[in-house]
This record gives sequence, structure tokens and C-alpha cells, in this order.
Amino acid sequence: MIKPTMLSWLYLIGAAACQTAWMYSLKYISLDGLKTLRWTTFYRLDGGLPALLPWLAYVVFGIVNTVLLASAMRTIPTTTAFAVWMASTLVFLKAADVLWLKMNWSWTEFFFIVLITIGIVGLKLAGPTE
Repeated sequence: MIKPTMLSWLYLIGAAACQTAWMYSLKYISLDGLKTLRWTTFYRLDGGLPALLPWLAYVVFGIVNTVLLASAMRTIPTTTAFAVWMASTLVFLKAADVLWLKMNWSWTEFFFIVLITIGIVGLKLAGPTE
């Protein structure tokens, strides 16, 4: 197996960030807006999101996520890559909820996010060195 490089780990973190953006695009997709698609719904003056923007984000972030994850998995073992990718995505989602959507969180949630982060670092440090 090829030795994992720092670039592979950056690909993995980038894939987790894209997965987070992809999941938020799902939150804002409107099927009703797509059914009544008109030029005016693409460019709204009422300050809302254009109907196609979440769909475009869904496609772009989904593709970039897949490419980055596949690139990282060329040198990082599959189980380690998947665990770090999923755990990083969970941490990014919680951070986005708190910072962007202004949701509350408890000390218990913070404790478990720290445990997930320790697991991510541990998997990176305990990974193959050859």
C-alpha cells in the first residue's frame, strides 16, 4: 500500500466539508419550486434562494465529495478513511448548526464532539506508517 500523504488527509477533510455542504443543500431543496420553474423563480427579488441553487449545490458538492473521497482512499485504508470522513462530517454539521443556524448545544454534546475529534486524531496517528 502507498504511504498516506498529508494531501490525502486534506482530500479527506475536503470531502467531509463537501459532504456537509451537500447535506445542507438537501435541507433547502424545494420540489414544489422545481415543478413551477420559471425564469423569475431562478432570479428572485424577494430575497429567497433561487429554486435551482440548492439543486446545483446538490450536484456539485456531491460530485466533488465523491472525487475527493476516492482520491483519499487511494492511500488511506478504506475503514480509516470512511470513519474519519463520517466523523469529520458530523463535527462540521454540528459546527454549522451552532455557528450558521444559531442552534443551541449542551455541554454533553460538546463532550461527545470532543470524543469524536479525539477519535479522528487517533485514527490518523494510529494509521499505517509504511
